[in-house]
Amino acid sequence: MPSALAAVLSLAALTAGCAAFGCEPLRVSDFGARADGIADDTAAFQRALDAAGKTPGRTVHAPAGRYRIGGSIHVPASTTLRGDFVGPGGRSGSILLVTGGKGRADGPACVALSGGKSTLTGFVMEYPDQNPEAAEPTPYPYAVSGGHSARIEELFLFNAYQGIDLDASHAAMVRNVWGEPLRVGLHVDHCYDIVRIENVHLWPYFTLGKPMRAWVQAHGVAFEFGRSDWQYCLNTFCYGYQTGYRFYRAKETKPDPATTYPAGATNGNFVGIGADCVAIGIDVEDSFNIGVSVTNGEFAPFGASPNSRGVLLRAGNTGNVALVNCNFWAVPGTLFEVQDGSLSLSACNIHEWALHAKQAPCFLQGGGRLSVQGCVLNQGGFLARLEGERSRATLANTMG
Repeated sequence: MPSALAAVLSLAALTAGCAAFGCEPLRVSDFGARADGIADDTAAFQRALDAAGKTPGRTVHAPAGRYRIGGSIHVPASTTLRGDFVGPGGRSGSILLVTGGKGRADGPACVALSGGKSTLTGFVMEYPDQNPEAAEPTPYPYAVSGGHSARIEELFLFNAYQGIDLDASHAAMVRNVWGEPLRVGLHVDHCYDIVRIENVHLWPYFTLGKPMRAWVQAHGVAFEFGRSDWQYCLNTFCYGYQTGYRFYRAKETKPDPATTYPAGATNGNFVGIGADCVAIGIDVEDSFNIGVSVTNGEFAPFGASPNSRGVLLRAGNTGNVALVNCNFWAVPGTLFEVQDGSLSLSACNIHEWALHAKQAPCFLQGGGRLSVQGCVLNQGGFLARLEGERSRATLANTMG
Protein backbone atom coordinates (compact mmCIF):
# COMPACT_ATOMS: atom_id res chain seq x y z
CA MET A 1 0.00 0.00 0.00
CA PRO A 2 2.70 2.62 0.81
CA SER A 3 4.46 1.95 -2.48
CA ALA A 4 1.17 2.30 -4.40
CA LEU A 5 0.44 5.60 -2.63
CA ALA A 6 3.94 6.84 -3.47
CA ALA A 7 3.42 5.97 -7.11
CA VAL A 8 0.12 7.85 -7.20
CA LEU A 9 1.71 10.92 -5.56
CA SER A 10 4.63 10.80 -7.96
CA LEU A 11 2.33 10.67 -10.98
CA ALA A 12 0.23 13.54 -9.61
CA ALA A 13 3.33 15.61 -8.99
CA LEU A 14 4.46 15.13 -12.56
CA THR A 15 1.12 16.21 -13.97
CA ALA A 16 0.27 19.02 -11.58
CA GLY A 17 3.68 20.34 -10.54
CA CYS A 18 3.94 22.92 -7.78
CA ALA A 19 0.34 24.00 -8.24
CA ALA A 20 -0.73 20.95 -6.25
CA PHE A 21 2.25 20.09 -4.04
CA GLY A 22 4.02 23.39 -3.52
CA CYS A 23 7.58 24.51 -4.10
CA GLU A 24 9.58 27.18 -2.36
CA PRO A 25 9.51 30.42 -4.36
CA LEU A 26 12.64 31.36 -6.22
CA ARG A 27 14.03 34.75 -5.21
CA VAL A 28 15.27 37.13 -7.89
CA SER A 29 18.18 38.08 -5.63
CA ASP A 30 19.52 34.52 -5.95
CA PHE A 31 19.76 35.12 -9.71
CA GLY A 32 21.64 38.40 -9.46
CA ALA A 33 18.97 41.08 -8.91
CA ARG A 34 20.40 44.04 -7.00
CA ALA A 35 17.18 45.94 -6.14
CA ASP A 36 19.15 49.17 -5.73
CA GLY A 37 17.35 51.20 -8.42
CA ILE A 38 20.61 51.59 -10.35
CA ALA A 39 21.69 48.23 -11.78
CA ASP A 40 19.55 46.80 -14.60
CA ASP A 41 17.80 43.75 -13.10
CA THR A 42 16.03 42.60 -16.30
CA ALA A 43 18.34 39.64 -16.94
CA ALA A 44 18.21 38.50 -13.32
CA PHE A 45 14.40 38.45 -13.39
CA GLN A 46 14.42 36.48 -16.63
CA ARG A 47 16.90 33.92 -15.32
CA ALA A 48 14.70 33.32 -12.28
CA LEU A 49 11.54 33.05 -14.40
CA ASP A 50 13.14 30.66 -16.89
CA ALA A 51 14.23 28.43 -14.01
CA ALA A 52 10.76 28.53 -12.44
CA GLY A 53 9.08 27.80 -15.77
CA LYS A 54 10.62 24.32 -15.83
CA THR A 55 8.19 23.29 -13.07
CA PRO A 56 4.51 24.17 -13.64
CA GLY A 57 3.01 26.22 -10.83
CA ARG A 58 6.22 27.67 -9.48
CA THR A 59 6.58 31.26 -8.15
CA VAL A 60 9.33 33.85 -8.51
CA HIS A 61 9.41 36.32 -5.62
CA ALA A 62 10.80 39.86 -5.86
CA PRO A 63 10.90 41.18 -2.28
CA ALA A 64 10.39 44.86 -1.51
CA GLY A 65 12.99 46.96 -3.30
CA ARG A 66 13.60 49.16 -6.33
CA TYR A 67 14.33 47.12 -9.46
CA ARG A 68 15.44 48.92 -12.60
CA ILE A 69 14.04 47.19 -15.70
CA GLY A 70 15.64 48.23 -18.99
CA GLY A 71 14.14 45.50 -21.16
CA SER A 72 11.17 43.16 -21.34
CA ILE A 73 10.42 40.33 -18.88
CA HIS A 74 8.56 37.24 -20.11
CA VAL A 75 6.61 35.18 -17.57
CA PRO A 76 6.35 31.53 -18.74
CA ALA A 77 3.20 29.43 -18.70
CA SER A 78 1.84 28.39 -15.30
CA THR A 79 4.35 30.62 -13.53
CA THR A 80 3.79 33.46 -11.04
CA LEU A 81 5.88 36.61 -10.65
CA ARG A 82 5.06 38.01 -7.21
CA GLY A 83 6.11 41.20 -5.45
CA ASP A 84 5.21 42.70 -2.09
CA PHE A 85 2.98 45.63 -3.11
CA VAL A 86 -0.57 45.57 -1.73
CA GLY A 87 -3.05 48.31 -2.71
CA PRO A 88 -4.85 50.55 -2.75
CA GLY A 89 -2.42 52.99 -4.36
CA GLY A 90 0.94 54.14 -3.07
CA ARG A 91 4.56 53.60 -4.15
CA SER A 92 5.82 51.03 -1.69
CA GLY A 93 6.90 47.40 -1.66
CA SER A 94 8.27 45.93 -4.89
CA ILE A 95 8.85 48.74 -7.40
CA LEU A 96 9.81 48.20 -11.04
CA LEU A 97 11.57 51.31 -12.40
CA VAL A 98 10.87 50.94 -16.12
CA THR A 99 13.27 52.48 -18.64
CA GLY A 100 12.98 50.02 -21.54
CA GLY A 101 11.18 51.02 -24.74
CA LYS A 102 11.53 54.75 -24.15
CA GLY A 103 10.32 56.85 -27.06
CA ARG A 104 8.06 54.31 -28.80
CA ALA A 105 4.57 53.04 -28.11
CA ASP A 106 4.96 49.68 -29.83
CA GLY A 107 7.14 46.73 -28.92
CA PRO A 108 6.94 44.12 -26.15
CA ALA A 109 5.46 45.05 -22.80
CA CYS A 110 7.71 45.53 -19.81
CA VAL A 111 6.13 42.40 -18.29
CA ALA A 112 4.68 39.98 -20.84
CA LEU A 113 2.63 37.04 -19.57
CA SER A 114 3.67 35.00 -22.55
CA GLY A 115 2.29 31.60 -21.61
CA GLY A 116 -1.10 30.30 -20.55
CA LYS A 117 -2.15 30.61 -16.89
CA SER A 118 0.70 32.90 -15.90
CA THR A 119 0.32 35.46 -13.10
CA LEU A 120 1.67 38.89 -12.19
CA THR A 121 0.85 40.24 -8.74
CA GLY A 122 2.12 42.72 -6.18
CA PHE A 123 4.13 45.41 -8.02
CA VAL A 124 4.41 49.16 -8.45
CA MET A 125 5.43 50.13 -11.99
CA GLU A 126 7.02 53.56 -12.26
CA TYR A 127 8.65 55.32 -15.23
CA PRO A 128 11.38 57.53 -13.75
CA ASP A 129 12.09 59.35 -17.02
CA GLN A 130 8.48 60.51 -17.37
CA ASN A 131 8.23 64.21 -16.46
CA PRO A 132 4.86 65.65 -15.34
CA GLU A 133 6.14 69.17 -16.02
CA ALA A 134 6.34 68.39 -19.75
CA ALA A 135 3.52 69.36 -22.09
CA GLU A 136 3.06 65.75 -23.21
CA PRO A 137 4.32 62.34 -22.08
CA THR A 138 7.12 60.25 -23.54
CA PRO A 139 5.73 57.14 -25.30
CA TYR A 140 6.49 53.64 -23.97
CA PRO A 141 5.09 50.18 -24.81
CA TYR A 142 2.45 48.69 -22.53
CA ALA A 143 3.48 48.11 -18.94
CA VAL A 144 1.86 44.64 -18.91
CA SER A 145 0.49 42.33 -21.58
CA GLY A 146 -1.56 39.25 -20.86
CA GLY A 147 -1.86 35.83 -22.42
CA HIS A 148 -4.52 33.13 -22.40
CA SER A 149 -5.98 32.73 -18.88
CA ALA A 150 -3.55 35.34 -17.52
CA ARG A 151 -4.04 36.67 -14.00
CA ILE A 152 -3.01 40.28 -13.28
CA GLU A 153 -3.69 41.76 -9.85
CA GLU A 154 -2.42 44.07 -7.10
CA LEU A 155 -0.66 46.58 -9.36
CA PHE A 156 -0.02 50.31 -9.09
CA LEU A 157 0.68 51.69 -12.58
CA PHE A 158 1.88 55.03 -11.29
CA ASN A 159 2.68 56.81 -14.57
CA ALA A 160 2.77 54.23 -17.35
CA TYR A 161 2.19 55.63 -20.85
CA GLN A 162 0.07 52.55 -21.64
CA GLY A 163 -1.22 50.28 -18.90
CA ILE A 164 -2.46 46.73 -19.55
CA ASP A 165 -2.85 45.10 -22.96
CA LEU A 166 -5.32 42.20 -23.13
CA ASP A 167 -5.14 41.44 -26.85
CA ALA A 168 -5.94 37.75 -27.41
CA SER A 169 -5.97 37.25 -23.64
CA HIS A 170 -8.91 34.86 -23.62
CA ALA A 171 -10.37 34.07 -20.18
CA ALA A 172 -8.01 36.52 -18.46
CA MET A 173 -8.59 38.08 -15.02
CA VAL A 174 -7.55 41.62 -14.04
CA ARG A 175 -8.36 43.01 -10.63
CA ASN A 176 -7.17 45.39 -7.92
CA VAL A 177 -5.29 47.83 -10.15
CA TRP A 178 -4.61 51.50 -9.43
CA GLY A 179 -2.67 54.21 -11.23
CA GLU A 180 -2.63 56.77 -14.01
CA PRO A 181 -1.74 55.29 -17.38
CA LEU A 182 -1.42 58.42 -19.50
CA ARG A 183 -2.54 57.36 -22.99
CA VAL A 184 -4.47 54.09 -22.54
CA GLY A 185 -5.34 52.49 -19.24
CA LEU A 186 -6.67 49.06 -20.19
CA HIS A 187 -7.00 47.69 -23.73
CA VAL A 188 -9.09 44.60 -24.57
CA ASP A 189 -9.32 43.09 -28.05
CA HIS A 190 -9.57 39.76 -29.91
CA CYS A 191 -10.84 37.92 -26.81
CA TYR A 192 -13.23 35.06 -27.51
CA ASP A 193 -13.74 33.71 -24.00
CA ILE A 194 -14.95 35.61 -20.97
CA VAL A 195 -12.51 38.26 -19.70
CA ARG A 196 -13.10 39.61 -16.19
CA ILE A 197 -11.98 43.06 -15.02
CA GLU A 198 -12.63 44.04 -11.40
CA ASN A 199 -11.73 46.90 -9.06
CA VAL A 200 -9.65 49.12 -11.34
CA HIS A 201 -9.17 52.73 -10.23
CA LEU A 202 -7.52 55.17 -12.67
CA TRP A 203 -6.93 58.64 -11.24
CA PRO A 204 -4.34 61.48 -11.76
CA TYR A 205 -1.80 60.25 -9.21
CA PHE A 206 1.02 61.57 -11.41
CA THR A 207 -0.27 64.64 -13.28
CA LEU A 208 -2.61 66.33 -10.81
CA GLY A 209 -1.78 70.04 -10.79
CA LYS A 210 0.98 69.55 -13.40
CA PRO A 211 1.24 70.79 -17.02
CA MET A 212 0.86 67.25 -18.41
CA ARG A 213 -2.65 67.04 -16.95
CA ALA A 214 -4.08 68.92 -19.95
CA TRP A 215 -2.63 66.37 -22.40
CA VAL A 216 -4.18 63.42 -20.56
CA GLN A 217 -7.51 65.25 -20.44
CA ALA A 218 -7.34 65.82 -24.20
CA HIS A 219 -6.00 62.42 -25.35
CA GLY A 220 -6.27 59.78 -22.64
CA VAL A 221 -8.60 56.76 -22.82
CA ALA A 222 -9.15 54.90 -19.57
CA PHE A 223 -10.77 51.68 -20.86
CA GLU A 224 -11.15 50.55 -24.47
CA PHE A 225 -12.79 47.44 -25.89
CA GLY A 226 -12.60 46.04 -29.40
CA ARG A 227 -13.71 42.43 -29.97
CA SER A 228 -14.54 40.86 -26.61
CA ASP A 229 -17.18 38.15 -26.23
CA TRP A 230 -19.08 38.14 -22.95
CA GLN A 231 -16.94 40.81 -21.37
CA TYR A 232 -17.45 41.27 -17.60
CA CYS A 233 -16.43 44.54 -15.95
CA LEU A 234 -17.14 45.25 -12.26
CA ASN A 235 -16.41 48.28 -10.03
CA THR A 236 -14.13 50.25 -12.34
CA PHE A 237 -13.53 54.00 -12.18
CA CYS A 238 -11.62 56.71 -14.01
CA TYR A 239 -11.07 60.42 -13.49
CA GLY A 240 -9.74 63.11 -15.79
CA TYR A 241 -9.46 61.36 -19.17
CA GLN A 242 -10.73 62.39 -22.57
CA THR A 243 -12.75 59.15 -22.76
CA GLY A 244 -13.90 56.91 -19.96
CA TYR A 245 -15.03 53.79 -21.85
CA ARG A 246 -14.42 53.42 -25.60
CA PHE A 247 -15.99 50.70 -27.74
CA TYR A 248 -14.81 50.12 -31.31
CA ARG A 249 -14.84 47.47 -34.06
CA ALA A 250 -11.66 45.40 -34.21
CA LYS A 251 -10.09 44.27 -37.45
CA GLU A 252 -9.37 40.64 -38.29
CA THR A 253 -5.79 39.64 -37.54
CA LYS A 254 -3.63 36.57 -38.22
CA PRO A 255 -0.93 36.23 -35.54
CA ASP A 256 0.39 33.18 -37.41
CA PRO A 257 -0.59 31.25 -40.57
CA ALA A 258 -2.66 28.75 -38.59
CA THR A 259 -4.58 31.26 -36.45
CA THR A 260 -7.18 33.85 -37.37
CA TYR A 261 -8.73 36.29 -34.92
CA PRO A 262 -12.07 37.46 -36.35
CA ALA A 263 -13.14 41.08 -36.47
CA GLY A 264 -15.96 42.37 -34.32
CA ALA A 265 -17.05 44.44 -31.35
CA THR A 266 -17.83 43.95 -27.67
CA ASN A 267 -20.84 42.54 -25.94
CA GLY A 268 -20.91 42.24 -22.18
CA ASN A 269 -21.96 43.25 -18.71
CA PHE A 270 -20.60 46.41 -17.05
CA VAL A 271 -21.67 46.85 -13.42
CA GLY A 272 -20.81 49.63 -10.99
CA ILE A 273 -18.60 51.49 -13.46
CA GLY A 274 -17.86 55.21 -13.29
CA ALA A 275 -16.28 58.08 -15.22
CA ASP A 276 -15.68 61.47 -13.60
CA CYS A 277 -14.30 64.67 -15.17
CA VAL A 278 -14.19 63.19 -18.68
CA ALA A 279 -15.11 64.61 -22.07
CA ILE A 280 -17.05 61.47 -23.07
CA GLY A 281 -18.22 58.94 -20.50
CA ILE A 282 -19.13 56.11 -22.93
CA ASP A 283 -17.97 56.51 -26.53
CA VAL A 284 -19.45 53.87 -28.83
CA GLU A 285 -17.87 53.74 -32.26
CA ASP A 286 -19.36 50.27 -32.61
CA SER A 287 -20.80 47.58 -30.36
CA PHE A 288 -22.01 44.01 -30.84
CA ASN A 289 -25.73 43.80 -31.64
CA ILE A 290 -26.11 41.33 -28.75
CA GLY A 291 -25.54 44.39 -26.62
CA VAL A 292 -23.50 46.24 -24.04
CA SER A 293 -25.32 46.36 -20.71
CA VAL A 294 -24.37 49.02 -18.12
CA THR A 295 -25.94 48.77 -14.65
CA ASN A 296 -25.45 51.02 -11.61
CA GLY A 297 -23.07 53.34 -13.46
CA GLU A 298 -22.14 56.90 -12.46
CA PHE A 299 -21.01 59.53 -14.96
CA ALA A 300 -20.01 63.18 -14.60
CA PRO A 301 -18.77 64.31 -18.04
CA PHE A 302 -17.66 67.84 -17.18
CA GLY A 303 -14.06 67.47 -18.32
CA ALA A 304 -14.26 69.48 -21.53
CA SER A 305 -16.32 72.05 -23.44
CA PRO A 306 -20.09 71.94 -24.01
CA ASN A 307 -19.24 69.22 -26.55
CA SER A 308 -18.84 66.78 -23.65
CA ARG A 309 -21.19 63.81 -23.74
CA GLY A 310 -22.25 61.29 -21.15
CA VAL A 311 -23.02 58.68 -23.81
CA LEU A 312 -22.24 59.00 -27.52
CA LEU A 313 -23.31 56.44 -30.12
CA ARG A 314 -21.47 57.43 -33.29
CA ALA A 315 -22.45 57.06 -36.92
CA GLY A 316 -21.64 53.52 -38.03
CA ASN A 317 -22.50 51.86 -34.72
CA THR A 318 -24.46 48.69 -35.43
CA GLY A 319 -25.17 47.48 -31.90
CA ASN A 320 -27.22 48.09 -28.80
CA VAL A 321 -26.34 49.83 -25.54
CA ALA A 322 -28.61 49.56 -22.50
CA LEU A 323 -28.23 51.60 -19.30
CA VAL A 324 -30.15 50.65 -16.15
CA ASN A 325 -30.18 52.51 -12.81
CA CYS A 326 -27.38 54.88 -13.79
CA ASN A 327 -26.73 58.41 -12.50
CA PHE A 328 -25.61 61.42 -14.57
CA TRP A 329 -24.66 64.92 -13.43
CA ALA A 330 -22.32 67.90 -14.03
CA VAL A 331 -23.02 67.99 -17.78
CA PRO A 332 -22.00 71.19 -19.63
CA GLY A 333 -24.31 70.56 -22.59
CA THR A 334 -26.03 67.58 -24.19
CA LEU A 335 -25.91 64.36 -22.17
CA PHE A 336 -26.91 61.65 -24.69
CA GLU A 337 -26.31 61.65 -28.43
CA VAL A 338 -27.44 58.88 -30.78
CA GLN A 339 -26.23 58.93 -34.38
CA ASP A 340 -26.61 55.19 -35.10
CA GLY A 341 -27.47 51.94 -33.36
CA SER A 342 -29.74 51.66 -30.35
CA LEU A 343 -29.64 53.30 -26.90
CA SER A 344 -32.07 52.44 -24.12
CA LEU A 345 -32.28 53.95 -20.63
CA SER A 346 -34.34 52.55 -17.77
CA ALA A 347 -34.69 53.81 -14.18
CA CYS A 348 -31.84 56.31 -14.62
CA ASN A 349 -31.40 59.49 -12.59
CA ILE A 350 -30.46 62.42 -14.83
CA HIS A 351 -29.63 65.10 -12.32
CA GLU A 352 -28.58 67.95 -14.59
CA TRP A 353 -27.46 68.96 -18.08
CA ALA A 354 -26.97 72.18 -20.09
CA LEU A 355 -25.02 73.80 -17.27
CA HIS A 356 -23.07 75.98 -19.75
CA ALA A 357 -24.77 75.51 -23.11
CA LYS A 358 -28.24 76.55 -22.02
CA GLN A 359 -29.90 75.60 -25.31
CA ALA A 360 -28.46 72.07 -25.35
CA PRO A 361 -31.00 69.23 -25.28
CA CYS A 362 -30.57 66.33 -22.90
CA PHE A 363 -31.18 63.90 -25.78
CA LEU A 364 -29.84 64.61 -29.25
CA GLN A 365 -30.78 62.10 -31.95
CA GLY A 366 -29.73 62.17 -35.58
CA GLY A 367 -30.27 58.50 -36.36
CA GLY A 368 -30.77 55.06 -34.84
CA ARG A 369 -33.16 54.21 -32.01
CA LEU A 370 -33.70 55.79 -28.59
CA SER A 371 -35.82 54.38 -25.77
CA VAL A 372 -36.22 56.16 -22.41
CA GLN A 373 -38.36 54.44 -19.79
CA GLY A 374 -39.03 55.31 -16.17
CA CYS A 375 -36.23 57.85 -15.75
CA VAL A 376 -36.09 60.97 -13.55
CA LEU A 377 -34.85 64.30 -14.95
CA ASN A 378 -34.13 66.86 -12.25
CA GLN A 379 -32.91 70.02 -13.96
CA GLY A 380 -31.56 71.20 -17.27
CA GLY A 381 -32.52 72.79 -20.57
CA PHE A 382 -34.52 71.37 -23.42
CA LEU A 383 -35.49 67.72 -23.17
CA ALA A 384 -34.80 66.42 -26.68
CA ARG A 385 -34.03 67.25 -30.28
CA LEU A 386 -34.98 64.32 -32.47
CA GLU A 387 -33.97 64.37 -36.14
CA GLY A 388 -33.27 61.98 -38.98
CA GLU A 389 -35.72 60.34 -41.36
CA ARG A 390 -34.90 56.84 -40.13
CA SER A 391 -34.75 57.69 -36.43
CA ARG A 392 -37.12 56.09 -33.96
CA ALA A 393 -37.64 57.27 -30.38
CA THR A 394 -39.89 56.63 -27.42
CA LEU A 395 -39.95 58.45 -24.07
CA ALA A 396 -42.40 57.05 -21.55
CA ASN A 397 -43.07 57.17 -17.79
CA THR A 398 -40.29 59.71 -17.38
CA MET A 399 -40.58 62.58 -14.89
CA GLY A 400 -39.00 65.98 -15.37
